Amino acid sequence: MRQSMLLLLATLGSSAGAETLAELRKDLTGRELAVAGHIGSGLDIGDDEALSFRDIEGNVYPVVFDAGRTARKSLEGCKFAIFGGGSPCAMDGKAEVELYGSRLRLIVYEITRIEPPAPLKQP
Repeated sequence: MRQSMLLLLATLGSSAGAETLAELRKDLTGRELAVAGHIGSGLDIGDDEALSFRDIEGNVYPVVFDAGRTARKSLEGCKFAIFGGGSPCAMDGKAEVELYGSRLRLIVYEITRIEPPAPLKQP
């Protein structure tokens, strides 16, 4: 998570110049950014239906999904495979950064591309 925070700070520019932690939090909260990676459920041990987003660098973020009912339905079957048996969906879109405690969370509000997982091949 430390790498992802540093990457986000470098990407956002002016936030890296914040002089206090409170200023940093204020600068980051509500920032909108383009996201590309994979989205799916199954990574939150306490909630198997909770969505997570894994970016291209492999960083994982919890997700609040606010892109509408049709987009939500397109996520059916998108599940991260911890021990096999599922795969997430590839996704490009837009998200807003939300800080809760010391963690980053993404509010995904727009999907520009979503590719469902490929069907499992039967032997």
